[in-house]
Amino acid sequence: MQARTWSDYAWITLRVVTGLWFAWLGAIKLFVHGPPAFAKQVAQFRILMDPWNLPVAYLVPWLELIAGILLLGHFWPRGAVRILGVLTLVFLFANAQALYLGFEPDCGCFGTAFKLGLVPKLWLIGAQLAVLITILIGESRARRGVFAGRRMRLPG
Repeated sequence: MQARTWSDYAWITLRVVTGLWFAWLGAIKLFVHGPPAFAKQVAQFRILMDPWNLPVAYLVPWLELIAGILLLGHFWPRGAVRILGVLTLVFLFANAQALYLGFEPDCGCFGTAFKLGLVPKLWLIGAQLAVLITILIGESRARRGVFAGRRMRLPG
């Protein structure tokens, strides 16, 4: 096993902080405000028809919470980053569409933890996407490096 360097610890810290961030976002949507309140916020974007808002409001926070925990614990990290990346792209699209159409819905992204205007929210979602891409690249490189591990080979 190779000794870990400061860059290894930086990657671990970035992964853990990002996992905590997404797990926290999913948890406040699920356990603090609840899916029905989040469904009302999803409906404000006028993308989905009425019967689909509630299933999305149940699915999205659970995906955020589970993928955040997976990323936090380094269980299936590349899959977790891909799931969170797709969710982040959907959030980016929905908020950009709202900006383009000229309305500012309360997205429910952060619960009531803090309120952001639409443009700062787009910058924050863009930063989330950049961090997820960075982690995905780092995980791809890590498979060849210090975190790669050994594959078991069968005799014969």
